[in-house]
Amino acid sequence: MAEAISLSSEQAVEELLLGYASGALPEAVSVLVATQLALRPDLRRTVAEFEDIGGLLLDEIEPVPLTASALDAALAEISANDDSPAEDAAGLVGSDLEAEEIVPQPLRSYLGGPLGSLAWRKRGPGIEECRIPVNDDRFEMSLIRLKPGRAVPDHGHEGAELTLVLDGAFSDAAGRYGRGDLAVNGEDDHHAPTADPELGCICVAITGGPLKFSNPLVRFFDRITRA
Repeated sequence: MAEAISLSSEQAVEELLLGYASGALPEAVSVLVATQLALRPDLRRTVAEFEDIGGLLLDEIEPVPLTASALDAALAEISANDDSPAEDAAGLVGSDLEAEEIVPQPLRSYLGGPLGSLAWRKRGPGIEECRIPVNDDRFEMSLIRLKPGRAVPDHGHEGAELTLVLDGAFSDAAGRYGRGDLAVNGEDDHHAPTADPELGCICVAITGGPLKFSNPLVRFFDRITRA
């Protein structure tokens, strides 16, 4: 659990859980929240409570007659989802022990292979990134791997940044985040996440825009490595 987290971050996490329970989150955010729920039974109970409340509200709504084609449309949607790429990808990583231990479903379905075979790119000393494809142009999703004691240079954000720890831990000015913890940062937030000095850190991050590094040399390096 994070040792220090601001009230605004706690509220943001609660809003994410509510959005997940209502099915209102974009794909990338929904996958991240579902992955956190796989690691956090306490949050699964919170989502179940939200779903129960939603069910009670639905019971109070007057039913609307369905059109003759509604059932056919629903069955067609289910059939289309049965052939989704995510399910095909899940079979590719089923024998990867490391991925199974570190990356829970549903995120593991998006990787397309064992952790060691992914297209990791060096983003700085002891820092590697692997982009994860999602069907939403508004967000980027990446796996980040930090060696013990390594830090992501101080940066702000163009849009929100959600970072879920999958293995190890990292710390910033807000506190320490371990496996299953979610760090929420907005456009006005600056931080320099530092991996645990013994464990290192593997996390999944969603960004709504490029990071804004404070150091101009780091900004230049970031730009050329993203090209």
